[in-house]
Amino acid sequence: MAERVLDLPLIAEAEPPPAVLTRHRDSIERALRRAALPAQSHLGRMGAYHMGWIDAAGHRTDAPSGKRMRPALVLWACEALGGDPESALPAAVAVELVHNFTLIHDDIQDGDRQRRHRDTVWAIWGAAQGINAGDGIFALALQTLLVPGADADRRMRAAYALTRAVVEVVEGQCQDLALEGSPAASTASYLGMATAKTGALLGASLAAGALIAGVDDECARRFDAAGRLLGLAFQVRDDWLGTWGDVELTGKARDSDLRRRKVTYPIVAAYEIATEDQRRELRHLFGERDAASDEQLRILLDRCGGASLTADSPLVLARDAVAAIDPSDVSRQSLQEFAEVAVHVAERVR
Repeated sequence: MAERVLDLPLIAEAEPPPAVLTRHRDSIERALRRAALPAQSHLGRMGAYHMGWIDAAGHRTDAPSGKRMRPALVLWACEALGGDPESALPAAVAVELVHNFTLIHDDIQDGDRQRRHRDTVWAIWGAAQGINAGDGIFALALQTLLVPGADADRRMRAAYALTRAVVEVVEGQCQDLALEGSPAASTASYLGMATAKTGALLGASLAAGALIAGVDDECARRFDAAGRLLGLAFQVRDDWLGTWGDVELTGKARDSDLRRRKVTYPIVAAYEIATEDQRRELRHLFGERDAASDEQLRILLDRCGGASLTADSPLVLARDAVAAIDPSDVSRQSLQEFAEVAVHVAERVR
C-alpha cells in the first residue's frame, strides 16, 4: 500500500494553494454566513468580527478570514469516496466553526492580541466576552450539523466524531499549557500534545466527510489517521513559522511562543541534540521572562541549528499522512489531490 502512495510525485507549495482548498470555497463561505447568528446580537457581532465579515464597529469589511482548510477537506473526503459534497456542507461548516471557537479561546489563553493582522476578539471586548464568543460558536457548530433533515443518521455519526475530537483538542490544550516553561519535555510528550491539539480536528474533518459519504467505520478511521498526521505536520510547521516565519505573512508576532516559553517542536528538537552546557543555558533562559532573555533564547536555538533541524520534519509527516489513506478507497487523482494539500501544509509560509 505505502509503495503505491509514496511513488506519487509530491509537488512543492505554490501560490495559489491547491485546488482542493479553493474548489468549494465560495460554497463554504455562503454556508458559513447562512449559519451565522444575526450580527445585531452581541454574540453574532463578535462572531462575525472574528470570521472577518465586519469590523469592530459592525461595518461590513473584507478582512482575512483564514484558510478554510478543514471544511475544504471535509468536502474533499466526501467527494473522493463517492458522496455528494453538497450533502457534506453542514459538516464542513460545523468543523470550521469548531476550529474558530478554539482559536478565540486559544488567543485568550496565550494572551495574543493580534490574529490575521487584526485585534483579536478578547483584545476588543475583553476575555470574558471572548469566552462567550467561543462558547457560542461551538454551540452553533453542533446546531448546524444536527438540524433535522436529510442524512440525519450520517450527520449524527459525523457529529459524534467531531465532538470526540473536541474533547481531545481541549485535552491537548491542557497539555500545552501544562508543558509551558519545561524545555526538557520529551519529544513524545510534544507529539502527543500536538496530535491532540491540532491533529484530532483535522482527523475529524476527514472522518466527517467520509461518514457523510456513507463509508464504514474502518474507512473513516483510515481517513481520521491521515488527518491526524496532516495536523501534526501543520503544527510542526506552525511552530517553525512562530519562531522564524515572516510576520508580514503569518499575521502573528514572531516572539509570542518564545515569550510565553511554550514547548514547541523547535524547542524539544534542539534540546534533544544540545550539549549539556546548551541544555543548562536553555533551562536557565526558560526561567527568565524578559525581552533580553527572549532574544538570547532565539540566538541559542539558532546556535543549535534549530531552524534547519526542524524545517524538513513537516514534509516527512505529510508523506506519512498520504500513506495512511488506502489507495483502494479513492481514485489516484483524489489521492494526488490530497498529496498536494499535504505538501502545501508542510511548506506553507503563512
